[in-house]
Amino acid sequence: MDSNSGQSSGGHSALRFGDRVYHLQYSFEDKIFHLVREPWEDFRFQYGVVQNRNIELYEWDLSDSTKRLLRQKWNELYLVQETHIQNKKNLERDLEFSESKHNGNNISLPIPGFGYFTNIPDPYSPIPHLFSLTKNENEFIEKFITENEKKYSEEILSSDTFSIPKTDSPYQLIHTIQTKTDSFASAEKKNFVRMYLLNPVLIYEPAFLQLNGPEFQLSEDEINIWKGYTRELTKNLRSCIFSQDCNDWEEITLLIRIIYLQKSIEAKTIVFPKKNFDGFQYHPLTDLPESVKTTKQKEYAHLFATKKQVFASGFDPIHFFNWESFLVRYQGYLESGVSSEGLEFNWVGYNPYRNQSRSSQNSDQNKNIEKQKDYESYTEGIRKLYSYHLTHQNCTSELFRYMNEMFPDGKIGNEVIWNPLSTKIISLNFVPAVAALKLESNAGTKQTKVFFSYRNLKRNNLKNFTEKHLKERFVPTSKIYKPNPLDPPFLFFTEETIWNRPIFGLANTIYGVGYTGIGILTAPFDKGQKFSKGTESVFYSLPELAFFNIRKGHFPFIAAEDIPEEYYEKESP
Repeated sequence: MDSNSGQSSGGHSALRFGDRVYHLQYSFEDKIFHLVREPWEDFRFQYGVVQNRNIELYEWDLSDSTKRLLRQKWNELYLVQETHIQNKKNLERDLEFSESKHNGNNISLPIPGFGYFTNIPDPYSPIPHLFSLTKNENEFIEKFITENEKKYSEEILSSDTFSIPKTDSPYQLIHTIQTKTDSFASAEKKNFVRMYLLNPVLIYEPAFLQLNGPEFQLSEDEINIWKGYTRELTKNLRSCIFSQDCNDWEEITLLIRIIYLQKSIEAKTIVFPKKNFDGFQYHPLTDLPESVKTTKQKEYAHLFATKKQVFASGFDPIHFFNWESFLVRYQGYLESGVSSEGLEFNWVGYNPYRNQSRSSQNSDQNKNIEKQKDYESYTEGIRKLYSYHLTHQNCTSELFRYMNEMFPDGKIGNEVIWNPLSTKIISLNFVPAVAALKLESNAGTKQTKVFFSYRNLKRNNLKNFTEKHLKERFVPTSKIYKPNPLDPPFLFFTEETIWNRPIFGLANTIYGVGYTGIGILTAPFDKGQKFSKGTESVFYSLPELAFFNIRKGHFPFIAAEDIPEEYYEKESP
């Protein structure tokens, strides 16, 4: 990927396997170099449209078995890191819960899934009617609740016996740490689902999003389909309850699905549970202007019609997953957030059936100290394992390092993948542009394809010379580009040609210096915002004086109708 201002201003690199892309992004929040896995269409839109970068694809011609093994190895790498990160969260939550017990606080724990409910009884809930539990079934459930409560009330005060996985290799599959806190949360979920069937409580309305408007309304046929789905989910949850062969998250997921379908039926419109946005987010967020929001809303209305039609085509767990993933993406658009992967509904809250004032016995302070050490040691270990450095551990060099360590001779069996590229600093392969030149002539590369950036695709369609090479180069007269919060102010695009780049770069530099000067005067009123933008403009303009271009401009407010047909050109299999 070409350079641009902002993150990865020196360029970026990624690996693509079919419809999935793997690339690395550093998080300043948790200080971990994240391996990101995302759909190709999302990746291309983010880098090719929003960030306006050309994407050069160096394609390898591999057998199906080799492709499967490559994908498997990178999936394992991704899952190992995700398990490390989840373990860190588990240890942190266990430490917080242990400290809460030591301080004599209640033993209630904020648990994902409980945030959708209140502790207020709901005598009009349709759930009892849906399940129609017999007397024997009621007794079976009550017995389970009593035994489960007793079991974990005793065990929660006992010592933890989990082992801390090693953090010396990103390739070794590791187990997920299961603490007493996790066991307690699991028991709480199972008890909650059963108690809800016996004595439902009101849901917490702010945790659900009801979509009002003609485009979201359910027809009578769709309402009947939703009712049929509810019956199927009820059968599945009954099976979980009485066969006791489902995980806690499976049970609460089924229950919440039944509830949001019932709410949709009652309201005759789409209702869905929100998710907490705790997923890793590497791209900057921007507030959309009202005009853009209106356009996006129309686009989502069209998408809703399509997705709803697929969801209504038949009862299938995959249909539920895809439907809910789309709904959460819509929530992300409304609230500017990214949800983590997975089926589980994660709105956090306390168990509505537990007395919040009930206190616990004090825990052993020595155990808390050990938990603190475990958490700090493990966190330090994974930060070292997934660390970042501008030169020898960046987005490009790490991709090569992983490939070289997985397949040292560049082969899988007798099949040659590529000639491995060195990760030593002296090779300069950590620079994406240098790595691209070497990949182009690499024995593994069978063909090269360029996915042009949004602006270049639009410019290529212009026939008028003046408009294409003069008006579109000058920001004030451009019809393609619009100033936006992601870009510092500048006057000229310098990507098109090299020979006159310093001339336009000088104009950009002078403009940036002037903007900085104005920013000094306005600093008391705008908290230095203009000054910061001005200095950023100068920073990205100075390389242009030496014939080097970084800035390409961003396009965060693009509507579907703005994207040229060439963007959707179908790729050959």
